Amino acid sequence: MKVNIVARHFDISEKTRSYIQGEVDHRLEPIFDRIIGCKFIVEKTKMDYIAEVVLSVPGDTLSAKEVTDDLTKSVDFVVKKILKQLTRHKNKWKRPISPDKQFVSESETE
Repeated sequence: MKVNIVARHFDISEKTRSYIQGEVDHRLEPIFDRIIGCKFIVEKTKMDYIAEVVLSVPGDTLSAKEVTDDLTKSVDFVVKKILKQLTRHKNKWKRPISPDKQFVSESETE
C-alpha cells in the first residue's frame, strides 16, 4: 500500500520515510488488508514532534495523533494507537456466524 507521508515545518530523511513505510507495512497491513489509503503527517513544533495517521477503510476513517519529544517515539505510539482502532474496527464488522450452523462439543464427537 502507498503511504502518503507529509512533513510540516522540517524535512525528514529518507531513512525516516522508510521507517514510517515499514511500520505501516509490517504492523498495520497484516491486521486489516482492506485499507484504502494512509496519510502519515509528521510535524515539528518548537520542542516536540507530532505524528498523526489518517486511515481510510471501507465505511469509515480512522485517525490518531501523538505528541512526544522524539520522532521515532511519536511514530511508534501513533502506530500503536491506530492499530488498536483498526483491530476494533475489524472486529466490529466481522460477519456473524450463520444461525444454521450447529456447534458440536468435543464430548459428543468422542
